[in-house]
Formats: sequence, C-alpha cells, structure tokens
Amino acid sequence: MSFKRKIFAEKEIQGKDFDDITFESCKFNGLTFKFTNFNNCIFDTCNFSESIIESASFSGCKFPGTKLSFLDFGNCSIINCDFAKAVAENCIFQKLKLGSKSEKRNFDLRNCSFSEADLQGSVFVWCNLENVNFIGTNLEGVVFERCNFTKTNFTEAKIKGASFTSCKIKDTLLDVNGFIDLGISQGFRLE
Repeated sequence: MSFKRKIFAEKEIQGKDFDDITFESCKFNGLTFKFTNFNNCIFDTCNFSESIIESASFSGCKFPGTKLSFLDFGNCSIINCDFAKAVAENCIFQKLKLGSKSEKRNFDLRNCSFSEADLQGSVFVWCNLENVNFIGTNLEGVVFERCNFTKTNFTEAKIKGASFTSCKIKDTLLDVNGFIDLGISQGFRLE
C-alpha cells in the first residue's frame, strides 16, 4: 500500500498501526503522534514540521529526504531505522525516566543509520549509538553527551563545532578531516 502527496489529519494517525506502507511526499505537519506505530514503512520526502511525538514507535523505517527538524524523539521508540539523507536539524534524542522531568535513561539507537543526513544543532543525550552509521552526515554544532560510540562510523562527516562530553569511544571510525575538525572544536590549533 502507498500514499502519494496526502495531507494527513490527526484522527488518521492516532492510535493506528501502519505496516509496510510507502508514504511519498506526504505531509504530517502539526500533528500529535499518540499511540501510533510504524513498521517497515518508507517516508520518501515527507514533512513532519511542527509535529509532536507523544507516544510512537518506528521500527525498520526509512526516511530519505524527509523533513524531521525540531522534533523531540524522547517519547518514541526507534528500532533499526534508516535516516539517510533526512533533514533532522535541531532535534532532541534523549529519554527521561518514567515520572521524572530531569533524570535521563538510555536511548537505544543501535544499528540505525544517519548517513548523509543533516543533523545540525541536534542533541543526543545518553544514547547508545553502537554500530550507527554517520557517514557523510552534517553534525555541525551537534551535542553528544554520555553516548556510546562503539564501532560508530563518522567518516566524511562534518563535525565542526560538535561536542562529545563523557562519551564512550571505542573502535570508532573518523577520517583525517573529521579528526582535524574535532581537534579544533576542542580548542586545539594546527600548526
């Protein structure tokens, strides 16, 4: 099943399960996603602007060319998703402990891909980013705090101004340009 250029209303998505559906150039603008589940769906050049994710899950989904900027993914589950070429500027990837407004817990994003995505200004707090692919991704100004980067791939990524605070870095891939950008963002100077 597929939808092309459809403008969705809140009543069409709340409390619904979507399996193996392709959404092409669809608009989900200004919607509240509540008890909505997407499994193995493709969102090709869709728009989620001004939406709120209260309780949703995305499993095995792909988002090529989709606008996801300014979204808070804290109240959603993301499993094995491909955000390649998505525009997700100024997003928040952090989970809070149930009933808490400030205590954080682990956000498992293992095996997701963000290759060639635009994540400028986004925030990742206490995220498990093991085996995550950031190849060619724009990570300028991104904040990573207490993240796990075991076997994460940052080759060809733009990381100027990105910060990595209290992160676990093991077998993490970074090319020469990324190494230089990282050093400069940490206050080092190249002579």
